Amino acid sequence: MAVLEVRTPEAFERDVLRAPEPTVVMFWASWCPFCQAFRPLFDARAPKNAGRFAVVHLDDNASPLWDRYHVGVVPSLALFRNGAIAARKDGRLMRGLSLEELDAFLGEVSPALHA
Repeated sequence: MAVLEVRTPEAFERDVLRAPEPTVVMFWASWCPFCQAFRPLFDARAPKNAGRFAVVHLDDNASPLWDRYHVGVVPSLALFRNGAIAARKDGRLMRGLSLEELDAFLGEVSPALHA
């Protein structure tokens, strides 16, 4: 399955919060070098795992999604289920997320993706 690109708060509401199935979300920004390095890892893991995957673009510092979901560092991962965050892994300032952290998160949320 291809990774869904979510670029606006309206698309986030429609494509993630109202989705009938759980969705693994990567919050990211194109200006973030750690996001740039992490994106290929996320894209490579998506088709190898069950479930929906989405990249939520937070390029606009005025996006209400920054505050609504308390995104302090990008990239950050979240599993959305029934319109709410069911699990989360935030990136680290000046470090981002590693492949090992991505795999651990996917392993943690895997039962929810198969439910």
